Amino acid sequence: MDFQDLDQARALHGALLEMFVAHAGGKANPEALARVAQLCDAAANAVEDIECRVAIRGVKSYATLFFSADPGLEAGSLSGADYLRLRIYNALSAFRGRLGALEAERLLRQKTEFELRRRAQPEPPPLSSQDLPVQEYSQPRGVKVLVVEDNRDSAESLRKLLYYSGYEVAVAYTGQEGLRAAKRMRPDVVLCDIGLPDSNGFVVAAALREEAGTAGARLIAVTAYGEDEDRRRALAAGFDLHLVKPVDPELLLRKLEAR
Repeated sequence: MDFQDLDQARALHGALLEMFVAHAGGKANPEALARVAQLCDAAANAVEDIECRVAIRGVKSYATLFFSADPGLEAGSLSGADYLRLRIYNALSAFRGRLGALEAERLLRQKTEFELRRRAQPEPPPLSSQDLPVQEYSQPRGVKVLVVEDNRDSAESLRKLLYYSGYEVAVAYTGQEGLRAAKRMRPDVVLCDIGLPDSNGFVVAAALREEAGTAGARLIAVTAYGEDEDRRRALAAGFDLHLVKPVDPELLLRKLEAR
């Protein structure tokens, strides 16, 4: 999946960061931030680097944060500099290794200006009509996902992650809301929490399986309950897959693409 413009790159990066911060109880998790970086790096394979302009002038400790795949660049002095030019993966790896969780969150959340630099891509030869492939997309098109999650921060983070990954998304905050939304939407995939304020995910899954419009939907439990018995109960209730929070977004997107 190549980013088409800077807004898309920035939006996906922000969505991933918010997802991890929400799942970590409002505090950034360095391990999670590293996974954000890995996903961004894998997704943005046409991106050479990102120039992050942050207010680091006069802040001595930030001079050690410059991190690049090029050893010559890494040795360069940032004394008095007001920007960092970082490859996406290495940027957050540097944060992970040299900043505490809260400091990493603060740095990433402050006002930042991004300059996206693209590697030169050779022009492909023109295709004849016989060479044109059947439409195949690296991003999902027209796949409807319903998120049933009572934690609004987590629900919004999932919504953004899925939306900016190309899915059509709806969100419900209770089991009953989820069932009503499913009747209207007829989703292809349902991501459902187990602990809900008015019901539980097992009841929701069983009800979805009984409805003609959702009986064939792919049901994925996304929950903090991670014991073997919880997994067994989820599958017995009708879920196709059981994922434990905090869910690695790269894993989640892979599971969705594998449907």
